[in-house]
Amino acid sequence: MLLVTAVLVIVLSIAGLFAYDRITSALTDQLRASVAEDFVLMQDAEQRAGELGLAQFITWASATRAAPTFAFGLFTQSGVHVAGNIASAPDFTGWGTITLPASTSEPARDMLARAGVIGDHVVVVASTNDDAATVGAVVLETLAIAGLVIALAGLAVGYIASRNASRKLRRLAQTLESVAGGNTAVRLPISHRNDQFDFVSREINAYLDRLSELMATLRNTAIAIAHDLKSPLNRVSILLQNAAAAGPEETADYLDRVQVEMDGLKDTLDTILRISRIEASDDTSAFAPFDMDEMLADLAQTFAPVVEDQQQTITYSPPDGPVSQAFGDRRMLQQLLVNLIENAARYAGPGAAITLGLGEGDGAPVVWVRDTGPGIPDEKRERVFEPFYRLNAERDERGTGLGLAMVKAIAARHRAGIVLEDARPGLIARLTMVPQSAFSRH
Repeated sequence: MLLVTAVLVIVLSIAGLFAYDRITSALTDQLRASVAEDFVLMQDAEQRAGELGLAQFITWASATRAAPTFAFGLFTQSGVHVAGNIASAPDFTGWGTITLPASTSEPARDMLARAGVIGDHVVVVASTNDDAATVGAVVLETLAIAGLVIALAGLAVGYIASRNASRKLRRLAQTLESVAGGNTAVRLPISHRNDQFDFVSREINAYLDRLSELMATLRNTAIAIAHDLKSPLNRVSILLQNAAAAGPEETADYLDRVQVEMDGLKDTLDTILRISRIEASDDTSAFAPFDMDEMLADLAQTFAPVVEDQQQTITYSPPDGPVSQAFGDRRMLQQLLVNLIENAARYAGPGAAITLGLGEGDGAPVVWVRDTGPGIPDEKRERVFEPFYRLNAERDERGTGLGLAMVKAIAARHRAGIVLEDARPGLIARLTMVPQSAFSRH
């Protein structure tokens, strides 16, 4: 702030000197014009009435336009004083400066003068430049006072701003220290001024919100993993105990069942690791444009015989007009759609109809999977994206509760939106993608 104040004072000083020079130059030019005008009047007087008329004009001007502001002089070519209140002839012709001697009431002073020959005489017209000096002094004094006020105000504002900045930085440090200590609920205050500190505070608060969300998800996931792995591990333990006490044939059966349980555990852990890798990575090197219309048509054809075994149907409703190409990891997005189709087929029930749809969004495809099943209550539509969450966990042993969690992770990786909507009857899972340009800006 001291540097800014110093720069302002320097700029003001330069501006003051420039203003002083311009003002004094303008007043000097005005004074020259006035003197030149008087000189012309004297030339007219000499032309009309000769030497006598010139002498009378100078005598009259000296009497009416009193010193020390104005002075006039009439001299012979040899320098002898004829008339006026200038006692001695100057030693120059044209513009110059003369010194008017001091009197009992006025000190000696310099005057701007013009000397020239009119007829057979030398005429001198002079005037003081006091106005220019006075105005210039006033300008300098005003600018000096303004500079002092600006400097003091700048220092005061800088001091206040520095204190405010220090206070906000201390608050920021305390907040981050609290977060480092495990308190993720603390947030930075936002003032009504909406300054740069408020902007930074909003960004930090947004990151803290995201951190809290991730930590809550991590805790819930850890609890869910422990809960969901407990049952199969208990079953494995019981099966092994039974196998140890059984005969050879029963032991083989028990061990086969143990293998099935362990394969299920392996699949669950593999899915958890894959979701974690997707959520932790921001690599887009495998992203490329592709035709979503072709992918949906292939999926409908692939799943047709699968859902037919469950007395269900699956159809693809192509778009009415052209649709932008999708941009992303084709294999990931195919896995997302497979999970949505399998989820619909698993819970829609016998006789349900599954429809795949495609439309155009804001420069990117919008994809939906619709079924005519019982749907999902409004208050549970967000929770089903949580890992291991099941609508009827006590009755549903068919899934791990990770299918929609995988959908959510893949959608987030592609910056796409995924929502569940009421199809009346049934459910619509709608995926809204973003154009390729959204990735090039980051």
